[in-house]
Amino acid sequence: MEEIQIQGVQNLDKEPFASNQQTVAHEPDKFILDFKNLYAQYSPDNQPVPVVNHRVILLDTYAAKEFLRVLKENVEKYEEKFGKIKKPDSIIKAKKEIQKAKPSATGSPALSYMG
Repeated sequence: MEEIQIQGVQNLDKEPFASNQQTVAHEPDKFILDFKNLYAQYSPDNQPVPVVNHRVILLDTYAAKEFLRVLKENVEKYEEKFGKIKKPDSIIKAKKEIQKAKPSATGSPALSYMG
């Protein structure tokens, strides 16, 4: 059997991207997925400085719907194998602390960036 070689351009990041925040937006013809990695880096005087790295993915509407289906199937398979995914205690604790510290102008708890 003859081996067929397919030539193409490969543009891969050398490092995996770990995302700890995500934003999703849409326009009439596409969905915009913004995967962020937010962390603190310390300055020479030991002050925390927030650092944000982004990876933005644009999906046409059908590709976004298909991505949602595939992701849902994989989360279900993961939970069948390893158990239900739960919100980490550290996030639950952080949300409570943020809500206690920053009540909104209406007197209701302030919303935070954490899901």
